[in-house]
Amino acid sequence: MRISVAMCTYNGEKYLDEQLQSIARQTRLPHELVVCDDGSSDSTPKIIEEFSRSAPFPVRFIRNPENLGSTKNFEKVIGLCTGDLIALSDQDDIWLPEKLARQVEMMDSDPALGGVFSDAELITGTPQQVNGRLWASFLFTPRKQTRFKSGQAASILLSGNVVTGATLMIRSSVRGACLPIPASWVHDSWIAWMIVLHSKLGMIDNALIQYRIHDSQQVGIDGTSYARLPLRQRFEAARREEAAKHLAVAAEFDELKQRAHEIGSTQSLSAISAIEGKIRFLQERGTSYKNRGYHLFHVLCNAHNYRTYERSLKDLLRDVAILVLT
Repeated sequence: MRISVAMCTYNGEKYLDEQLQSIARQTRLPHELVVCDDGSSDSTPKIIEEFSRSAPFPVRFIRNPENLGSTKNFEKVIGLCTGDLIALSDQDDIWLPEKLARQVEMMDSDPALGGVFSDAELITGTPQQVNGRLWASFLFTPRKQTRFKSGQAASILLSGNVVTGATLMIRSSVRGACLPIPASWVHDSWIAWMIVLHSKLGMIDNALIQYRIHDSQQVGIDGTSYARLPLRQRFEAARREEAAKHLAVAAEFDELKQRAHEIGSTQSLSAISAIEGKIRFLQERGTSYKNRGYHLFHVLCNAHNYRTYERSLKDLLRDVAILVLT
């Protein structure tokens, strides 16, 4: 099968060459690298053009006439790929040499798979220092991994996305189901849901890339500005801002519910009830911040829903802390 690598770039000169060289060192090389640049003002275009002259595969470089933003840029580059398999790539990571080979092997083994993703090592700084694992950072525990593998992927995604686009390979045949991506969604979360609702999403519990954390990344693990505030100010900021955040996510899941209706597959229709439950939970949670009494009532009555719709009971404890400390 032909493999396309779909890369988005934007002012990525600091780490871009390392990523490009890691793709060139793959034990199974791609058939093409397609790069969409979102209006870089640094040396990113020059780095890609220089790489293309010696790359062991064709490189297509497209410069957007106007800035699209990360999600729409990925939508564009995925649409331009010609391969049977499409591996998504950020501009600032490092792929381990066996990444593409391992993912193609899994996709070959099960034609029903619409995509496959993996764990990653977290790296910071230059030279790279490994600082833990990606799945552990967002509480994708061994128990949740087992549930995901056993066919409960939708219920795991309801509590938070565990699919990082930088580790994701999809089959081009599911591209039509994934695109267009709603502007309110991050591309990897939406694509993960579309694959789960249309087909099957496989996972490899080994780290196949080194995922870089740094201050200038566009999307990814959030170092969150709250963490830099004193404790009381942190919870005051959360009380001001998180109501709107929960209501915005509820609106995103309403878009997902509408798409699930349109898909009409057995797995998409069976997921609608759970998606509606997530929407109700988020709407109530977002509204509850306006009134202390109702906020406490919501937390006590929805303790079981925090297990279902959030990553852990830490979110429940956090809501209680917001009530007590603000």
